[in-house]
Amino acid sequence: MSSIPAPPIPANFLLGAGSQEVSEEDKLEYMEMPTEMSTFDVNSKIYEWDESIDLSQCKAFLENIYTSMEGHNITDDNLLFKVEGLNDENIAYLNALLGEGEVSAIINATDEVINIQESIFTGVWRISVIKEGNLVDDYVEVGDIPSVIVNLNQQLSDKVRFNSALLPENVINAPAILTELEDKRAEYNNLNSDDLMPEAINLTLLPHTEEDIACINNILGVGNTVILSRGYGNCRITSTGISSIWWVKYFNSTDNEILSTIEVVDIPIVACAAQEDLADSIERLKEFSDEL
Repeated sequence: MSSIPAPPIPANFLLGAGSQEVSEEDKLEYMEMPTEMSTFDVNSKIYEWDESIDLSQCKAFLENIYTSMEGHNITDDNLLFKVEGLNDENIAYLNALLGEGEVSAIINATDEVINIQESIFTGVWRISVIKEGNLVDDYVEVGDIPSVIVNLNQQLSDKVRFNSALLPENVINAPAILTELEDKRAEYNNLNSDDLMPEAINLTLLPHTEEDIACINNILGVGNTVILSRGYGNCRITSTGISSIWWVKYFNSTDNEILSTIEVVDIPIVACAAQEDLADSIERLKEFSDEL
């Protein structure tokens, strides 16, 4: 029996990655991902200072802080230490020593600006109040979050008010999101402090348009507090015109938004210090003070 020759293999039979020419129009396009995440690094070195300078005022100020912190519970009222009675050299050393931690905030109140900076000792905050361009108050506060942030936020309206019939016609999901926020905020009002749990609406996972976001922003209003947390990447927290409702946005190392939420909580936890943070700060404050 004579053999039958195999038919020739078609030129387009071998298909696979790289086997076909791809036009510029058909190339796959994707967002370039960051190769690293920026993180906040606390400088924990002992500051060198001219030994001829008397830093006893600063030493006494620090000792008062860390001795008062011992046994302090994060749920107790915050501890306040007015910065006064220190000369220029001691103030300069205190400023250099406290440094800048991972959380900062600014409050634009009616007639003053309140600048808040967490020190490199977590849970130890430096607060300065500026009025008409002049420093009118300067103090160190110990706690999970400065009390002025909580107190001013509680003075805002506690209800989300809107009428779906009056919303612009081109909004799509804003009514549903606002209704959920209205329910969550009302529920938050009726809970005891021990039962309060943060609630969050993840806008990144929900379909919405630019008109939806603008509509939600108009209904909630703009608050007077902005908090920046730089613990892992950047997190920007902005108060709204409704108490205990916050915009929380996370950004990667290329400053692209990767997560956007609206949280119903007294203060978003990402900005707050924990009990174990205070315990660590006590030991480090002692270490720094002993070097004086």
